[in-house]
Amino acid sequence: MSVLNETEPWRYTKIRKSIWVELEEGFKYVSSDRELSSMILMIGISSLFVIPFNTLMPIFAKDLFHGDAGTFSWFESAAGLGSVISAMYLANLRSAKPLKRIIVLASTIFGVSLIMLAYSGILSLALVFMAFGGIGMMAQTSAINTYIQTHTIPEMRARAISYYIMAYQGMIPIGSLLIGWTAQAFGPRLAVCLAGIIGLCATAMFVVYQNKRSGRQLSFQTILHLR
Repeated sequence: MSVLNETEPWRYTKIRKSIWVELEEGFKYVSSDRELSSMILMIGISSLFVIPFNTLMPIFAKDLFHGDAGTFSWFESAAGLGSVISAMYLANLRSAKPLKRIIVLASTIFGVSLIMLAYSGILSLALVFMAFGGIGMMAQTSAINTYIQTHTIPEMRARAISYYIMAYQGMIPIGSLLIGWTAQAFGPRLAVCLAGIIGLCATAMFVVYQNKRSGRQLSFQTILHLR
């Protein structure tokens, strides 16, 4: 944390605090701001239950579509293409106003794409849904990241982002274990389908919460108007 030096106004003096104190301050700030906490909770749920679907793509490539390493590379390339398209769109945004709508729309696309991917029997269609999954995943994570950075006070921005990273990167390894267990118990298709369903449920709860917070209807029709 930096404060203005009264004896030399052009300089700033950095106050050193314990990392635990800073983490506690960051937690209090994030938890007191319902908008930020809902965003972090959203990315946490997605990272724990939805994003790890990619762990099962080798099984899809080899066992379900009877392919090889080349087939798996097509899945990864399709997801990468979708991510690039999504990143280019977000990079050209001129305002942070539509970020909430983008988050909801991207999360919806992500969930629906996984459900369709789970039971697609044609490789070309599966790759299309994989690409849409990449679009939704990248737009969701990037829009939440951007929202947190643009709606956090400067002195708390780094701490808020640290909780975002904790919810995002920290949950994925646990989620990979969970979806692997689910796939072993119920099959990979059902595991990916459940990931998509959980993503849609989380999105619906997010929309309901935002409607209550704003006092207006954030319907899926208004989400389409991203200007």
